[in-house]
Amino acid sequence: SKDEFAASSKRDSSKSSNSKGGSSKKTRDNLLTHIIRASTDNSDDNLVDMMKTILFAGYETTAITITFVLYNLTKYPEMQELCCEEARRILQRDDSITISDLRYTRAVILESMRLNPTVVLTSRNLTKTINLDGFEIPKGLRVVIPLTKLLVDERNFERAKEFIPTRWVRWNEEKNEWVERDHRKESTDHDEAVSAADPANFLAFSDGARDCVGKR
Repeated sequence: SKDEFAASSKRDSSKSSNSKGGSSKKTRDNLLTHIIRASTDNSDDNLVDMMKTILFAGYETTAITITFVLYNLTKYPEMQELCCEEARRILQRDDSITISDLRYTRAVILESMRLNPTVVLTSRNLTKTINLDGFEIPKGLRVVIPLTKLLVDERNFERAKEFIPTRWVRWNEEKNEWVERDHRKESTDHDEAVSAADPANFLAFSDGARDCVGKR
């Protein structure tokens, strides 16, 4: 049961913390045990809340994101080939690589998240009364922010409803690689199909002090 598993993990965590030097009995090595060791509040309610956050906000959102990325790569085979070509080229390097090195692939992921966000809305409680376009919104009101609308708004992204990874990156002939685009440095007479995306308008992870930890 949940209570038995939590109690067992707590005992294992306590044994691990109290052992000093020498060999000790092997303890459970699972996510819940690590949370118990790191947490100052090991009440069942708090542990359940943290596990729900990790499972639903971590695993499920990642799975949905990957699903939509694969869907879009299937829908646009020419972009799939560019991702494969980039992977073949980058993986030939001897040094270690990260997702930051796969710039076109990262752009595909960003564009997929923009058009198919895992979280469709978020909300905030106002800490003070504000005036928005002539409307007074009182303190204490919960404001719902429709992320799906903002991410496909033409005021935020040019040709907003189209899947265009090159709004995030461009091909650099001199370097023979994809490079990130900077909307602050590009002129309006660029050669790309659309203007560079402004990262400030990318709200798939929400924004502010309570944005999604996955953004990091």
